[in-house]
Amino acid sequence: MKFDKTISLLIIAAQTILVHADKVTFKVLAVNGTPYVNVNNQQVQMTVDEYPLYKAEVDINAFPVQYNYGVVYNDSSNEVEPFERTRGKDEKALNEFFGRSVTVLEHPKLPKAYNSFSNYVPSRLFDDTHVATIIINCDQNALNQMYSNLDDLDLSVPAEVIYASPDTVKTFKNAELGISGQSTRGVAKLSYKIKNLENETKELYNRTAIKLRAEHMDPSFLRDKLYGDILNFLGAPAAQNKFARVFINGEAVGLFNLSDDISNNRYLRETYNKGEKFTQDNPIFKADFCPDCNPGGYGDLGYYGDDVSNPMYQIYSYKGKDKTKDESVHISEELLPLLRDIDNYAKGVSNQFPMEQDSFIKYLAAEFINGGVDNFWNKPGNFFIFKDVAKNQWYFHDADFHYSFGVGGDFEAMLYTPLANYPPDLGEGISMARPPVDALLSHPENKAKLNEIVDRLLKTSFHTGALYPRIESLANLIKEDVEWDFSLPRVSLNNNIEDADLVYTLDDFENNVYQIEESGKFGINTLRYYIENKINTVAQELGTQVPANPLNDLGYVEVPQKDNDDKNGKSGKSGNSSSGSIKTVSWSVLSSMMILFISYILY
Repeated sequence: MKFDKTISLLIIAAQTILVHADKVTFKVLAVNGTPYVNVNNQQVQMTVDEYPLYKAEVDINAFPVQYNYGVVYNDSSNEVEPFERTRGKDEKALNEFFGRSVTVLEHPKLPKAYNSFSNYVPSRLFDDTHVATIIINCDQNALNQMYSNLDDLDLSVPAEVIYASPDTVKTFKNAELGISGQSTRGVAKLSYKIKNLENETKELYNRTAIKLRAEHMDPSFLRDKLYGDILNFLGAPAAQNKFARVFINGEAVGLFNLSDDISNNRYLRETYNKGEKFTQDNPIFKADFCPDCNPGGYGDLGYYGDDVSNPMYQIYSYKGKDKTKDESVHISEELLPLLRDIDNYAKGVSNQFPMEQDSFIKYLAAEFINGGVDNFWNKPGNFFIFKDVAKNQWYFHDADFHYSFGVGGDFEAMLYTPLANYPPDLGEGISMARPPVDALLSHPENKAKLNEIVDRLLKTSFHTGALYPRIESLANLIKEDVEWDFSLPRVSLNNNIEDADLVYTLDDFENNVYQIEESGKFGINTLRYYIENKINTVAQELGTQVPANPLNDLGYVEVPQKDNDDKNGKSGKSGNSSSGSIKTVSWSVLSSMMILFISYILY
């Protein structure tokens, strides 16, 4: 019948519309200029959604769809991505970054050596499957003044800070930007610290402060990250890190390691108190290593009497919240009693080690196996001592790991000194005594525990079958950003640049990641050379049989969950966007079909 045939034709036509009238959202992060998307042989302009995020919706007839982005800059110049992207029908619309082909990359899972630290709450900030974008806007004159006064450790400038990821954009209008580090303040590529990352009830994924580490000494950019990963494998407290590309006042600054600020109270409560607020004010001290400070150039946690003016105490600095007392009072009233307790433990007056023991031994194992040049056991410094007063518990917290895995120091000593004879004799007028370590390891059961931890690492996470796939995946994620970083001018206004010869190329990056090379550019051992030789020498010393494949009996270290909502506030608005492909039906088309149908019946 004519009626049935008409119904069939209308159903087929409606199905065709439903299948082919898909609106697809395209989203791109662009720091400068106005972007557009090239798709379906057309150029579609994009509009700002929440700077630096731009969006456009395009009707797509067939999947997968191929596309790329272009940008028109303020001077009318035009730049188009030199590659094509591909989107499947059911793929979510991510915030892609202009000029970077890799948006999200899932890394191989890594086996745990031990269970996670019991009081630690992971932050979704440190989802490392993408490179974040940090955009900083501040007064340029104030910024230049900070660049010109690098010796002023407390100088900072007010700033607006925008954090963008593939899922969200978060803006913090009342942040503060400062220069981070001490020995690295003289280099061309500076490191930064940012605090006050909070708006009303919203924080940056339960963090209010971060550090942006330049990694100027490491052509792979990976050593600091790998060290933190291994502490995670061990279940020891660790400053978490991921990668971020950084722009200041619209200018590209480079690729950085976005890391926790250890002395920040928000980090401390998320690490040591399951995210809950502390009920009391807790002291925290930092110890640095200063080879030019003689005497008193290092913090060995030794007890040198009650005179707080002793040069061996000058290396400790109070980093807590209480500013009502002078620093020397904090050292006298809080730190010296701990050092005295360590001394009493060493002398047998007390049989209780005065710091949390399990993580302390794990830090020692990590320093030894990772070749931590500037850390407590080798060159006493770059660590924190924190007390949870309510629990009456002191914690050692290691920090700053960029000089590791074959970078810095005496390569031979760091690679081949046996665990039984560690630390190596540095010949720099530094005593080899480490009072808490020496006291702890004088007990045979503790020495056996240290050996057990190192042995366990060789069988699980410090294994080529675990580390190499992770290294390669991380390298694939950041390769484009590394090449970009190496091409950028540096912003320091220092007239006497230190490490000025440390200029790397993409070849140096790839050699460090993929090659087994004893001494490459600037005498750096490649990652693979260090890892393979360390495994072989340590396994031989301990009599360890390294398995062909890493053990995974405790499961794997999990990536923080990809979720856009802070437990303390709302996410950026782009985090609530719908999926990449939305079914739509044109009402005008359906109306026309109905009129056509009625006219046909009447006829």
